[in-house]
Amino acid sequence: MTVIRNWKNVVPYIGHDFAIIWPIFRSVGWPDKTADEAPLRGMDGITLHRMQGGQAGDYHDHADKEQVYYIIRGNGQMKLDGEIFDVKEGDAIHIPAKVMHQFINNSDDWCEHLLITADVPESKP
Repeated sequence: MTVIRNWKNVVPYIGHDFAIIWPIFRSVGWPDKTADEAPLRGMDGITLHRMQGGQAGDYHDHADKEQVYYIIRGNGQMKLDGEIFDVKEGDAIHIPAKVMHQFINNSDDWCEHLLITADVPESKP
């Protein structure tokens, strides 16, 4: 079944301390999600994140998921396993499973990025 969803029709929530998150799609079986909200079979999710200037998310990792951050608007920094990298509009950052990471908006403006998450079965114990 094909599903078309607009992020403007999704109810956002606050996550990773300071990001406003729109869960556009989640994986099949995601708790409290309809089939249209959770149709993904090979991915865990695609979400739109917005973060106000001067804020930073929590520093964390995922044992069994890889992620791609795609910067849509603005710039900031990614902390990856203790090392800081400058990121800007148009950058895509691949984060393998088990890599500690944190998005930091060290600018004065809002930053937007898509976060694409996929399961990595071989990383499960």
